[in-house]
Amino acid sequence: MFPIPIKTFVGLAIILAAALGLFFYGKQEPEERKRVTLYLPDLDSPGGYGFFKKVLELHMPKLVSLQAAELVSQLAYEGALPEGCAALRFYVSTSELDMNAAFAEALGRAPDETLLMGSLVNTMLDFFALDGITITAEGEALRIGHIACDKPFTFYENS
Repeated sequence: MFPIPIKTFVGLAIILAAALGLFFYGKQEPEERKRVTLYLPDLDSPGGYGFFKKVLELHMPKLVSLQAAELVSQLAYEGALPEGCAALRFYVSTSELDMNAAFAEALGRAPDETLLMGSLVNTMLDFFALDGITITAEGEALRIGHIACDKPFTFYENS
């Protein structure tokens, strides 16, 4: 049989499994502190719409798709995007951001979709140093009114 009692063996196996779990859990990608510029709606802009910049130092994950999700979360926290909006996928190589259905619904209800889109587009373009970005919702082209938005969005300038 075993030179040690079975209960002791099982106990040691549980301790070893827990230790290995902590070891591998601690090996996740660390976050890094990054400077982030959020473009938030400026309702007092002289031209009718505009954006002001809010610069933050945030702990950002190293994975690009998680960085995009964090930026969207920060925009929602600041009130630039409605609650429930979330980034599903982001591909920096093709400059494509896929948002959830809540974003598309909010866009259809927004009194001024320019402010909503401009905040998202400008923040993403600035952070990832892109010239343009294609935004979809649940993999489908966005619609603003009766217009399908299947071309990349570029930086929104203040009016």
